[in-house]
Amino acid sequence: MKKLVYICLAAPLIWSCAAGQSGPKKPKIEGNWQWQQSSGGFAGRTTTPESSNQSRHLQITKDSVFSYQNGELLSARPYGLKFGKIPLMSQESWYYDEGDQIKVAVIRQDSLLILKENCADCFEHRYVKMKEK
Repeated sequence: MKKLVYICLAAPLIWSCAAGQSGPKKPKIEGNWQWQQSSGGFAGRTTTPESSNQSRHLQITKDSVFSYQNGELLSARPYGLKFGKIPLMSQESWYYDEGDQIKVAVIRQDSLLILKENCADCFEHRYVKMKEK
């Protein structure tokens, strides 16, 4: 009888540990991404390649993000995807740290990559997967 009680008490702990290990699948974001639009900020504005007269793209490797504007390299920074709770978002998400304690949520929907900065007046950036040559 005591064994049955211990099993009943231990079972939820075992299931909760197993559930914590099986989160959503890590998004595949490596490759080249063409910028579609950015929206947000205090004024809630939307910027596109047409409205800004700029082209932007990201080149993402397994451990770095290279950002280009009009063909010129703007930045190269390391990154690592993490899964967890992000303040100001209702659910756990894949994200990377952008510095200054800003977390960027990473959402992949087919050929669309959405990067959501996590702060009250930050931006959401949308990119489309570029065709490989």
